[in-house]
Amino acid sequence: MTIKTIAAALVMGCGLCTAADSLSIQLFRTLAKETEGNMAFSPQGVENVLRTLKKYSAGDTAAELKALPMGKAPAFNINVKQADALFVANNLPLVPGVKDAVSVNFGQSEKAAQTINDWCSTHTNGLIKKLVQADDFSELTAFVATNAIYMKEKWQFPFDPNDSFPGEFTTANGKTVPANMMSCTAKFPAAKGEDWVAIALPYAATAPKGETCYFIAISPTEDIRQFATTLTDKKYSAIINRIAYTGEKTKVIMPSFTVDGSTLNLNNALKAAGLKKIFSYADFSRLTTSQTDLYLSAVLQKCYVKVEEQGTEAAAATAAIANYRSIPHIRTVVLDRPFIWVIGSLSANSTPLFMGIVEQP
Repeated sequence: MTIKTIAAALVMGCGLCTAADSLSIQLFRTLAKETEGNMAFSPQGVENVLRTLKKYSAGDTAAELKALPMGKAPAFNINVKQADALFVANNLPLVPGVKDAVSVNFGQSEKAAQTINDWCSTHTNGLIKKLVQADDFSELTAFVATNAIYMKEKWQFPFDPNDSFPGEFTTANGKTVPANMMSCTAKFPAAKGEDWVAIALPYAATAPKGETCYFIAISPTEDIRQFATTLTDKKYSAIINRIAYTGEKTKVIMPSFTVDGSTLNLNNALKAAGLKKIFSYADFSRLTTSQTDLYLSAVLQKCYVKVEEQGTEAAAATAAIANYRSIPHIRTVVLDRPFIWVIGSLSANSTPLFMGIVEQP
């Protein structure tokens, strides 16, 4: 079986056919409508951040997050590094027991953005250097939940650079552009449907055990956006099932490519998937004792993907930003007149250790 050209479309995550399509597929459809040109996003990165939000949510917010059709992250036989962090406003009163929260002064927005971007860069091997910017934060920012994913893996069947050649790639608008075309022949799972051709390129196992990880390319025979914006779990599962049990000698020719995407705002995609109330009102009472109303202001993500002869390097950083509806009310006591001071217990009948008066500091 020979596949001459595969328009590489990275599709991460899948789910079984349920009443509602999986969150991965729903987000993919919406982003395919909203974006132009190359697009990359990490469903697992989004779901990891949403799980952090769910951990600290209650009431309607918890119910809304629980209702999302999130999938189960498989344990792959490759090494994928992931990290989560919670950056909280330095004046946010936390529920006792909340650990590992990083205190940030979001009023100093430049410094706050740099702190989060430095964390993203550290946990994506320097590939995601700027996820957020100063304008994303203010004194109204309560907390930011973040996730980072990084992988760098070799192919099980590497492309020989000597077999690569200068070729042409036909774009979505019918124009041809020069591309470095890679070529490899091996036993690849591949299949052809009525309106698509697909192939799965396995990565070399670098972990002692786990599920095989593949780069899955699905090339529609017609318009890519029409195919992407109408993709369902049922169709995606049908494609996966068709190729999963095949593995004959196949020659694949595909371009090397790099997608260094801009920061995506996932609000509309998440609203379309059913997450709506949280963007107007959110109950995070398992995180903070603050009585001030909160809401989710933005879910942002930036991805980097590089596919070449040796393998794939990919990274994603995701941030969910929660804001106050109004500046939290903070009581102020100004001791600018003479005052009595006491060092002791708040029990009225106990004897203080020290007492005194300050008439002049």
